[in-house]
Amino acid sequence: MVRIVRSLPYDDQPDSEQITDPSRIVRLLEQLSKHYSPLTLQIQGHKKRYTTCIIGVEKPYVLLDELMPNTGHEHLLESGKIQARGKLDGVDISFSTTLEKVDRQKNLTTYHMHLPAKLEYQQRRTAYRARIPVSKQLRVLIDDGSNRPIEAELHDLSRGGAGKIIPEGQIALKPGQFYQCVIELPCGDWLFCTVEIRYLKNIPSRKRQLLGTRFDDLSPIQSRLIGRCISQLELEEVKKRASLK
Repeated sequence: MVRIVRSLPYDDQPDSEQITDPSRIVRLLEQLSKHYSPLTLQIQGHKKRYTTCIIGVEKPYVLLDELMPNTGHEHLLESGKIQARGKLDGVDISFSTTLEKVDRQKNLTTYHMHLPAKLEYQQRRTAYRARIPVSKQLRVLIDDGSNRPIEAELHDLSRGGAGKIIPEGQIALKPGQFYQCVIELPCGDWLFCTVEIRYLKNIPSRKRQLLGTRFDDLSPIQSRLIGRCISQLELEEVKKRASLK
């Protein structure tokens, strides 16, 4: 068990609200957990950033998924102190907390962190959607009821849906309708799900269409898988930006 210490202070941010009401803090963390929103973590004493997500809130703890990359595990055990940042419906949220214990079952690591004493809740909204790098060509199959599924390419991924590129002229797909779909995820797994078509947008220069879809009734395991994939994409983007500096 790791020694318990008080939460770290952090600088106030402009255009933000400090939330100290415990019940409101719990509600916001539960919403982050429900959406499997990715968190960026910085462990005290280390400059490297890691990604994870909240998988549950069990008072007096908030439960974090395993860190990516997993080299952060030993650093977290040693330090026990983190600062986390994430987004909820496009609003930035940050908090500091400390580690109480680590649970490992069925090859899954869960970190029991103390509920933070306060949250910083940004007022500006900047919707987060993880873009798929051009180096990754991930397949999507959509069942439109015909004998042959429509083949598409994954364009972007969020906790609520995905963007897909399809050949121009696939008029069988209609906004507001639901379709069975199979998506090759960037983490190597395949997602079998139902999606609702939200919009179709032409890309004249490529003779393609951008298809916006919303996930319908995902299971907790599926949502957690998507959260991990988004965290992986976010980590790759952070590394890319760092290499350009």
